[in-house]
Amino acid sequence: MARKSRKNLPQPEQAAASVLLPELEEAKIPAAIYGRLSVEDEETEESMETQIALVQDYINRSRGLSYVDTYFDNGFTGTNFKRPAFTRLMNDVRQKKIKCIVVKDLSRFGRNYLEAGYYIETVFPFLGIRLIAVTDNFDSTRKEDMESLALPIRNMVNAMYAKDISKKIWTSLQRKKEAGYAVGNDAPYGYIRNPVTKRNEIDPEAAFYVQLIFQWELMGVPIFEIARRMTLLQVPTPREWHRKMVEGKEVLTCKKWGVTTIRHILENQTYVGDTINNKSTQKLFAGQDKRDLPKEQWYVAKNTHPAIIARDDFEKVQKILDKNRAVFHTVRAKSEQIRTEYQNDFAGMVFCADCGRPMEFERLPHGAEESKKVCYYICKARQADDKCIGHQITEKLLKALIMDQLHLFITQLSDRRKVVEELRKIEDVQNPVYRAKGEIMSLTDKVSQMAKKREQLYADYVAGVVDSEDYQLIREDYSRQYDGLRAALQEAENKKVQVEQQIEEYLNMTSHLEEHLDNFEFDIQLVKSLVQKIEVSADKRIRIVFGFRDVFTELGKESAET
Repeated sequence: MARKSRKNLPQPEQAAASVLLPELEEAKIPAAIYGRLSVEDEETEESMETQIALVQDYINRSRGLSYVDTYFDNGFTGTNFKRPAFTRLMNDVRQKKIKCIVVKDLSRFGRNYLEAGYYIETVFPFLGIRLIAVTDNFDSTRKEDMESLALPIRNMVNAMYAKDISKKIWTSLQRKKEAGYAVGNDAPYGYIRNPVTKRNEIDPEAAFYVQLIFQWELMGVPIFEIARRMTLLQVPTPREWHRKMVEGKEVLTCKKWGVTTIRHILENQTYVGDTINNKSTQKLFAGQDKRDLPKEQWYVAKNTHPAIIARDDFEKVQKILDKNRAVFHTVRAKSEQIRTEYQNDFAGMVFCADCGRPMEFERLPHGAEESKKVCYYICKARQADDKCIGHQITEKLLKALIMDQLHLFITQLSDRRKVVEELRKIEDVQNPVYRAKGEIMSLTDKVSQMAKKREQLYADYVAGVVDSEDYQLIREDYSRQYDGLRAALQEAENKKVQVEQQIEEYLNMTSHLEEHLDNFEFDIQLVKSLVQKIEVSADKRIRIVFGFRDVFTELGKESAET
């Protein structure tokens, strides 16, 4: 036999290695990048990219981490956790999409010592979340990091730093406000903000429409009509103008102008060349939310930028607005007084019987005295539907007709109550409770008989009277019958309880209603407890839809069917 070459045979170590199973790759934890830039830090977009790149590189170099998504809050303070990206991150954490959060340092996570500590020491361990701060060399899975005093101290320093920065910024802004600098982010409609001088400069296109709005107001055009005209002219609203001029976005369609927008323009003193500051305040370092300040505390610096509206014209417009406000408040107060005196007792209940539309409640003058009113329910659908003539009925007549029908209805209920009481005493099928009891007894007997049949079938099977195949078939049939009878028995018992409750409720309700038999005065509480809908026809006939459940009629139907 020829000799085989040993040249290509595996050596002992190689042979052993060749039969080893491949090493399983370690399961990776889904990790998210969280970053934050705050207004206080005055950081740039470049530092945002730096944050993300640093953390991304860390995840890429970590064998146990798998990148999922980036969550970044740009321009949000670290003194609280009310940030959109952080909220989205926590939602994904609760949905178990994220198991590890990686930040550049703990200050990016938050500068509020108490809240940050609560998340790191309580929330994240409960949710099974790992937190890594790259430059702080912090990893929540390391026991020494969680127990170290460095973490609370660093968090406390971050909180103190945030408060200090916030206080300095607030002080700086106060000085700018007092000096007449425009400290807001955006210029008002009609102006553009010079990025170098931080002063307002006129935007000719928008300024033209500001002047037009003031001109219309001086001519006596109502504000709602000014808004309608601006919409018809397809003029971009201030929000759309901002999107176009500041954000550089294309505006395809112009939205509807609102009365509030027009009023804000007419009341804005900026258009006479003045800078208005300190309309609101917020102290982050003191934990104070944003709040509006009274006009007396505003900072007004005059003639700080070119005017769009002459000061005399602006003051004339303010007098017009003040006069209109005074008239509005007077009319409103009088209207509230009339509404209180002449209330709509049937609100949402009165409908036209011809067209089905709700009838409107009107308080119309009565005679020469303006304060005296006659109230009507009016169908205003005359032009909307040919079959409706737009009729009306006085509230006084409607109340009288309704009380007449309610009195008749209560009388009928009282008579029926006596019948139900007598019916409950009779041991006959006419008595629904007696009938339900009879059905329960019958079904109970059938269930018992079927149970005995099942027992006898088993005995016959054991004795060899019934073979295995027949036993299975008959047993399944008996089981179906037995289950059906048990279900029917349960339904009958439930029905008996339901009928007893209905009768008891009916008797209690009608007993209380009998108190109103001798009372013919209008009673709004009685109406609301019984009436669901009122339909009024052109010939003043009314149809009332009662919300009261007529158990008597239901019991009568059941007796007739039986």
